[in-house]
Amino acid sequence: MIIIKIFRNQDNQIQQFDISGHAHADEPGKDIVCAAVSALSQTILLGLKDVAGIDIAYEIEHGYLSCRLPDALGGTEGREAQLLLETMVIGLKSMQKGYSKYIELHDKEV
Repeated sequence: MIIIKIFRNQDNQIQQFDISGHAHADEPGKDIVCAAVSALSQTILLGLKDVAGIDIAYEIEHGYLSCRLPDALGGTEGREAQLLLETMVIGLKSMQKGYSKYIELHDKEV
């Protein structure tokens, strides 16, 4: 199962997300659930880094992705980051509705 954790601050802004595990919806290389979650989350990570120019802390390993925004992010960068991250959450929640057997999503305030 893929476990997705979205961490928000007291202002409901996303500060971090962690994704771990595998869907096991099909054999490796044919698992569309894993591929979709990976493609969406890694695209958002690249958008934060390369398009918005935000110096994010991230880690990618087999079956694991973690991304954390800088603590003092505000202004245009902060708005851009939240737009990208909220778009990711919408996509992940949509996937979870269709593939709830394979995806568990936790969206919470820290």
